[in-house]
Amino acid sequence: MTSTFTKCLVFFLFFLVLEPCLAQVDLMGLRFQHLPGDFSRCGETGLIAATDQAAAPAQAGYSLHDLTAKQHYCLGARFLMPEKPGQNQVLSLSLLAATELFLDSVKVGRNGKPAITANEEVPGYIEYSVSLTPEQLQQGAHSLVLKISRYHGSERVMNPFYDLSITEHQGLHAADNRGIILPLLLTGALLLVVLLFSGLTLFYQRHTHWILFLTLSLVASSLLMVESWRALVGYLYPFHLTRLYLVAGLTYLFSILLPLYFLVYFRFERLALIASSLAVLTAAVTFISPYFDSKSALMFGVALLASLLINFIAYKRQKKSSGMSLLVVIFSLVLFLTPAFHFAETGFALSLCFLLFTLLLQLLQQFARDKQKAALATQLENQLLRRSLQPHFLMNSLSLVSELLHQSPQQAEEFIQALGREFRMLNEYANHTSIALTQELELCQNYLEIMSTRLQKKCHLQIQGDPSAIIIPPAILLTVLENAFSHNKYRQETRFELHIHRDQKTIEIVMKIPVVSPKAHAGTGMGNHYIHQSLQEVFDGRASYVTEQLGDVWHARFQLPLISAQEIDQKQNEESP
Repeated sequence: MTSTFTKCLVFFLFFLVLEPCLAQVDLMGLRFQHLPGDFSRCGETGLIAATDQAAAPAQAGYSLHDLTAKQHYCLGARFLMPEKPGQNQVLSLSLLAATELFLDSVKVGRNGKPAITANEEVPGYIEYSVSLTPEQLQQGAHSLVLKISRYHGSERVMNPFYDLSITEHQGLHAADNRGIILPLLLTGALLLVVLLFSGLTLFYQRHTHWILFLTLSLVASSLLMVESWRALVGYLYPFHLTRLYLVAGLTYLFSILLPLYFLVYFRFERLALIASSLAVLTAAVTFISPYFDSKSALMFGVALLASLLINFIAYKRQKKSSGMSLLVVIFSLVLFLTPAFHFAETGFALSLCFLLFTLLLQLLQQFARDKQKAALATQLENQLLRRSLQPHFLMNSLSLVSELLHQSPQQAEEFIQALGREFRMLNEYANHTSIALTQELELCQNYLEIMSTRLQKKCHLQIQGDPSAIIIPPAILLTVLENAFSHNKYRQETRFELHIHRDQKTIEIVMKIPVVSPKAHAGTGMGNHYIHQSLQEVFDGRASYVTEQLGDVWHARFQLPLISAQEIDQKQNEESP
């Protein structure tokens, strides 16, 4: 993925350097004079004042940017060729009009048919170019006359003019490179991303942020295709407004989806309120400028600023991957604000390239981590189920049932019910990486009820502290109790104590186990191994478990991070089917 991004960047920089090398004469700044006379004879006999416009480009006159719709024009200007070219040149014109071009009073091309009424006009293509020979471009001054009509244009398009230049004759000149190759490369790569995440969503898991990223990639690829449509396919200039509306609509959709992706990824609350506010704000900024390119730039800027704020808040809350996401958004914002990258041309494509492909790399890394965690969770689930079905425990329990059926059928029934509850809870909790402490205590109390019946001595758990709003891995306290009965011979009523202490950042859970007549036990250490692995799975190294004997009491001490109610809900939602 890094390689793909590097290639995109290399292509962009190559085109950025290549364009000025290929351009011979830039005519974008020409000021045109209105040529009076019969419009039908425009360019044939029109005379242009012998003013060196190259030397005085700021003089009064028409700029092609100022042309209005529903009008016709006969415009002329003079320009200088610094030297005679050594090969054929291309005169390129991108103008929302029907045009005829005259060079030194010689007609060199026609794009559509300019006329004085809409019925007579034949619309031209938005991109038009004509080949010129070196003999037509001798060193010195030349006259250029444009016969123009815009009767099929729309007043909603504020800028009808995009390019007028003479470049070397190339199979694919710089503007094409800039306008076609980079967007097409990114479009193809983004469509592959769409296929990848479609497969992951259909056959693996349906994470909401995966679906949002898939939609983001699909919208971005559509946007890049529409952006490159002008240079790739070409179209009659009356359809340009339709393309501008498509670009604005897709940009608006992308600008809403981008911050929404981060909101979902970092699990912010009040999604509907924040998303609707962003939608209103993004729509509002489009009224700042009448130009479509400016509207798109403003919407994209709002999306980046909103994403920056969301990532900054996530970083302050120490959310996973927030640091990387924050850097990605900052760098994308720098690209957006850098004038040299020409947002309307390659800047937007490059920003998308960096932003989406870096997020893709982040998601793929998360996917790999999720698979590792899933494998570990399955391993822990199997360990828990194996431990709950220990042959020694089952054999002793069944033997006790057989005895109780003869001595006390009521007690036998209660014992069987307790066993059933124990296995039912273990089977249910084995499917979760974490459960509420209250559920764990219910499991422990039930286990002590079973052991009280087996030993014919009362065993109970005394709890000090508030167990609410705490999550732990399943059966870790139960494992501590099981180890206690494996290593001690309890012949009388036994009381176990559980102390819960909270401070601003941590929760300490201490189980105190009486040490009574210790017995030899050839254990494998699987219980402690299960506890450590489970804590690592749930708390990512932020929790600890230590044991120590103080006098005749064994202390099992758990140090857990303080987790908010929102994070508890998040974990429960992640594990819900």
